[in-house]
Amino acid sequence: MVPVEGEIVGYDPMFAVRRAAEAVAEAAKDVAGGHAAWDRPADAVNSLEQMERLTVALADLLRQQADALPGLTADPQAGDAAKLVSEAAATAAKLVEQIRKAGGTARSVR
Repeated sequence: MVPVEGEIVGYDPMFAVRRAAEAVAEAAKDVAGGHAAWDRPADAVNSLEQMERLTVALADLLRQQADALPGLTADPQAGDAAKLVSEAAATAAKLVEQIRKAGGTARSVR
């Protein structure tokens, strides 16, 4: 359901997205800086499973945003923007599949 302009609906998901992005960026920085690391292959596999979960949610949210965008404004470029967001959703879905493959192979690592 796309809200009517000016209608209050729950909360703005941007804040949850921001928190998730900050957490992932911090983890990547910590690993790159040597402040965090995986201790065993199983830990890396568990991390891949969580990244898969994150990417599934990202693809879903991008699809929802693409659907909502044209209804948020009368701007004629909204349709073009929605198409690009939809393409980003498709790319995220491909990333989900790649992470699944990586996780499957990583599970056999001892």
